[in-house]
Amino acid sequence: MFKRIFAFLALGFALFGTESWACDGPCPPPPPAIMNTFSPTITTNTYDFSGTGDGRLVVAFDHVLTTFTLTVTVNHNIDALDPSEFPAGTVCVQYDFNGFQCDEYDFSGNPAVTTGPNGVPVKNKDYKGLITLTLSYLTSQTINTPAFGHAPGDNATAVYSEDILVGYSNSPAIDPTMDGMLPGLSSVAALDEPLSETDTYCWVSPPPNSTYTVGQEIEVAFKLFPGANGTCSNTGTPIRDKTARLSLSRFDATTRNTVFPPLRDKEEGNKFHWDHEDGANEFDLSTEGLAPGTYTITVFSSKFSPQSRNFTLTGNPGCLIVM
Repeated sequence: MFKRIFAFLALGFALFGTESWACDGPCPPPPPAIMNTFSPTITTNTYDFSGTGDGRLVVAFDHVLTTFTLTVTVNHNIDALDPSEFPAGTVCVQYDFNGFQCDEYDFSGNPAVTTGPNGVPVKNKDYKGLITLTLSYLTSQTINTPAFGHAPGDNATAVYSEDILVGYSNSPAIDPTMDGMLPGLSSVAALDEPLSETDTYCWVSPPPNSTYTVGQEIEVAFKLFPGANGTCSNTGTPIRDKTARLSLSRFDATTRNTVFPPLRDKEEGNKFHWDHEDGANEFDLSTEGLAPGTYTITVFSSKFSPQSRNFTLTGNPGCLIVM
């Protein structure tokens, strides 16, 4: 993944305010829609638009009660944003294909079978629990604060009023990926919010590309210094970041999907606690129950662009591995 700044494009999108975003010039034709079938025994499906550069969306239901079809359609015109949820300067993430277009994913079903908006399945009738969406895409846009926009309601009139992001991965070797959870299906899109301030991020631990055994606790810690021009040899006073969150992810080579294992003993909202004595933001990451392999820790916040480090887990014969 390359990191380049499209400042002029970001400014152009920011000026639209709450209007719908259209392409800069003629929109590339959208790829063919993809339809998959869900059932009590098939609760997860992948909608792979990567052949046309339009990302890869995984839809996973907690529990499916009936059999239904679900269609995902890519739209290159992005619906309006609710300014009470998304701050001024929020832009859509532009994918590196066909002139750096933005992508919205619209859901529809068979209204003769499922009666939700646009014919999508109905909670507690067709499924129970929550729905997890995992969206991977290729972009060279510099991301400030990732957001997974959700526009509840009808596809034609929906407004993005919710951020459903619960996880984010920006491992350098794998396409960036957003993980979100929601109770019902409506349009979604990858968004990028501006930073509330720009501070200097400095890793404390873990070391890059370190190795641990399953069951070891990993201390994830960083120091933050005011201002964008600091260095990690900064002798100033580090500050607390109450907005920083941690995600853990790994790439599944079999399914070609990035997955987000559940965190055990996680901090409230996956946030960091403050070590006043060391001046560090810290998170105690449990590896109990994780399978051996390579994982990515991603730290993201409203104060700095996402930061990531990889580590490797090796098997511990004394532990029960949960896949």
